[in-house]
Amino acid sequence: MPPTPPPLAAPRISPTRLLWSEVRAYPGRVIGAAAACCATAAGVGACLLLLLGAGLDDHPADSPEAAAAQGAQQIMGLLMSMLLMCAVLVTGSTVSLWTGQRLRQFAVLRALGTTAARLRLMVAADVARLALVSAAAGAATGALPLAALGRRLLIEQQMWPADISLPPPAQIWGVCAAVCLGTGGIGVLAALLSVRAAGRVNAIDLLKDHESAPGLQRSRARLITGLSVALLFCVPLLPYMALAPLSTKERAAAPTVLAVLVIPTLAVLAPWIIPPLTRPLCAALRVLDRRVGALAAAGLRSTPARTAALAVPVLLAVGITACLLGAGATMGRATQQEVTSALRADAVISAEPGVRLPASPGPLPGATATPVVATQVTVPGRKRRSAPKPIRAWGVDGRVLPRVLDLSAREGDLTKVAEGTFAAGATFADEAKWKIGQSVDLTLADGTTQRSTLVATYTRDLAFPRIILPRATALAHTASPAADRIFLTGPSSAWPAAKGQTVASREEYARTFTRSPGDDLATRLIVAVVAAYALLAAANTSTLAQRDRVAQRAHLRALGLSRFQMVRCVLYEALGGGAVGAVLSGLVAVVCLVPLSVALGLGPLPAVDVPWTAGVLALAAVALGVPALITAHPLLAVQRQFARRGQ
Repeated sequence: MPPTPPPLAAPRISPTRLLWSEVRAYPGRVIGAAAACCATAAGVGACLLLLLGAGLDDHPADSPEAAAAQGAQQIMGLLMSMLLMCAVLVTGSTVSLWTGQRLRQFAVLRALGTTAARLRLMVAADVARLALVSAAAGAATGALPLAALGRRLLIEQQMWPADISLPPPAQIWGVCAAVCLGTGGIGVLAALLSVRAAGRVNAIDLLKDHESAPGLQRSRARLITGLSVALLFCVPLLPYMALAPLSTKERAAAPTVLAVLVIPTLAVLAPWIIPPLTRPLCAALRVLDRRVGALAAAGLRSTPARTAALAVPVLLAVGITACLLGAGATMGRATQQEVTSALRADAVISAEPGVRLPASPGPLPGATATPVVATQVTVPGRKRRSAPKPIRAWGVDGRVLPRVLDLSAREGDLTKVAEGTFAAGATFADEAKWKIGQSVDLTLADGTTQRSTLVATYTRDLAFPRIILPRATALAHTASPAADRIFLTGPSSAWPAAKGQTVASREEYARTFTRSPGDDLATRLIVAVVAAYALLAAANTSTLAQRDRVAQRAHLRALGLSRFQMVRCVLYEALGGGAVGAVLSGLVAVVCLVPLSVALGLGPLPAVDVPWTAGVLALAAVALGVPALITAHPLLAVQRQFARRGQ
């Protein structure tokens, strides 16, 4: 009886060797995942540096420097949360697609005797090494320059104290190290599903088409997680946004908070959402282009994972743009509408920054000037431990105010605003739980505490201050008092306009009235950074998505598809995935902006920042289409298409 041969020993393949072979054989696959991690480290590192820098120095309470530092910290905190959300979603989809393209390699290793546990460990080590190396490159080359650029932009907009610099070198190196470790952890966590899928690959998969994309997994845990987030967080926020008495800042920030919850929820529920959205798109492609459209529709329907990977970055870019800028545009339209309804004066005199308007203008021929004194008031905190914050206020006589402004009194009488009394916006009064006739201790601009009685509340407090004081009180307790605005009754030519002063008619003032430039800059900065990051990830994902279609394109060319038909097919598939993402982003915008519009009394149609939203949509089409054409090479001859199958 011949001796039994010894069993074959499983080859010991190190994770470093596996990753290095992937880099040498398919560099394009690795670049897509590495670019996402690199951008994450650079963006998050810059936000952390600015966040730490804004809290370096202790400024006096209620000083402009302290307010600027606090505003910068809020902006950087929001931007960092957006970047982390993008990192989890985009890095997860990119790494998942990259791992799905390596299923044939994993099947070979399984056939050679590699255990499932060791294979999972090797894939996790691959992702961790790639994330750490690319994050180190991004943090070292991009974090500090981006932080310096952000600091300069914030200083120009007076949103960063000029005397505050970035953190010292020791903290910079510490931030870079923390960002590298965090990005590596995010990459591994985002790739957990792919790591598990790699361990389930069998040797029989060698007989399958190695260029087929993995399908979307409809696991029960994923469905429960997505529905739980939607029911516990997203759905309760909708009536809260529409009915709760929120302040102006809280109401403007609510759509952003809801978008941060809705977008990841849609990404988690993608296996159940993407296929129904793909069907009408495929039907439209068949109608528009009978032959090529049918081929592209078949590709979109048969590879939902690839479609989802293309849709997620577009969902992030367009969804965040529409929600953040749409919230600002909706608030701006509501503010303009309020100004238009409230103004009764014939003209409004305003001043540029640094120019003071007289608090007591002299008599004018044929006209009456009504100045509102600019001051501030500090009210007691709503909670015992909450620190009181100064708020903007006007000083004006109650008997004169209705002649120039109609603030729409809800309770009480605005004409009774006199010494020892005050009026408040309805939203602010509801937050503080004030009632008509209640006495409140108000801390005036010079630090004096005065007990005043609430005599009226008004509903038009979006464009106007939330506190109205008597004019004599504001003049007596404000250092170097000046007018915030001067309302003119009579011909505008009666006002002797000086340098830096603007005289606008009622219609011109309402038309040109805008929100705070600082708020607008902060929103556009966040949108620009997040959209750029998401579109970069879209380009990388589009490149990866085309690298597993080499054999299919070669067979299509051999079956008679012309070069320009191949171009259309590639574009249909790439832009089709982007169209699904655009539809989802539209759904996010509707869910987030309609409650805000209804709460502001504008009806169910919110305002949208059309130029920015259209621009991001166009850039998304370019980010998906151009890399797809470059990677697919649809204009190659049939022989060269087949020759590329071995790459």
